[in-house]
Amino acid sequence: MLEKRSLPVSADQAEDIWTTDAVPEPEREDYWQAALRHLYPDLTAVEPLDGEAVYGRLVVRSFADGRASECQQSAARLVGAGRDPAGDGWDGYNLVLQIYGVGRLSHAGRTFHRRFGEMTLADATLPFEEVGLDNPHVQVWSLPRHRLEPLLIAPDLSIGLGIDSRQGAGALLLSLLQTTWRECGRLARPMQHRIQDSICRLVALAFSPASTARTSGHNGPASLPEACAFIESRLQDPRLSVDEVAEWLHLSRRKLEMLFAETGIGVAGWIGRRRVEECRKMLADPAWRHLSITEVAFTWGFRDLSTFNRRFRAQFGMAPREVRREQPAAGQDLARVPPVLTIGPFRSRTPPVGADGGNRFRSPGAGRVPFGHDRALRRR
Repeated sequence: MLEKRSLPVSADQAEDIWTTDAVPEPEREDYWQAALRHLYPDLTAVEPLDGEAVYGRLVVRSFADGRASECQQSAARLVGAGRDPAGDGWDGYNLVLQIYGVGRLSHAGRTFHRRFGEMTLADATLPFEEVGLDNPHVQVWSLPRHRLEPLLIAPDLSIGLGIDSRQGAGALLLSLLQTTWRECGRLARPMQHRIQDSICRLVALAFSPASTARTSGHNGPASLPEACAFIESRLQDPRLSVDEVAEWLHLSRRKLEMLFAETGIGVAGWIGRRRVEECRKMLADPAWRHLSITEVAFTWGFRDLSTFNRRFRAQFGMAPREVRREQPAAGQDLARVPPVLTIGPFRSRTPPVGADGGNRFRSPGAGRVPFGHDRALRRR
């Protein structure tokens, strides 16, 4: 079994890394569960999802009186019993930033569906359930209770909720977190404490009841953008169903269909339409000419070619092979391909299988986060 690597970053701070890259597959699940317990010591269950092979990379950095961590992994469900401060003497809160993928946090009697660029605050002493899909990538800041709790206006009203990092205090907090993550290895311990104090003050401001009411409108009843974000994350999975979307959002099928009433095509129709749009983009791109039409259809979740051909013709008024005939030369503008139909600030979906340059921590077909902090979120 591989051990962690410790990389000295400065005299005051070290970086511990756990990665499954060189772990034999039979041992990988046990290794990764042990690694995750360095992030969440109270873990009681780690359940891989989607039938994928387990993989992950965890970086943990000590920072002032807490820690800063980044975790990338395959889809999984994590369950924690709540941390006992008497165990290692540490007591506090976990601030989780969703950098990639989608997550669902059930904590303190609340459920929050976290999309890219959103943050949740959890009390480390309380039980939680965290579900991450689409090769989730999160940043976790463990903040000591004695620094953060006195600043929170209403701690019970702040935990289990979420905020958007694209506006208000959330945007300021995101900027500080990302800058600190990059620079913390060069910060002396006294400076780390001062910056940690600033982070706690911004967290208290961003997660105050008034702020969360303004920036987390979707935290109540599930919204159409939330449903569409989940569908985008699962678009290539042929098993994606209306019932799965409803279950993820904790809605009945009837209420889910009511959400999609404004689209005029229903949930199943939306899923089919998005898949056909992605297939057309792929067929029109010379870079994917080596894939057959059948392979393109199967890449985007279709189970049989006849259904794909019928949907494609109904949506675009032509057969898939006609798109191939009309495709431009490599490098030519593809402006004539219609834009995808989306609701809300979703990332675009780009062609799968290696389009990301071989980054194993991005699912096939996943595109970039389209909001302004994309570069900051992904910088190492």
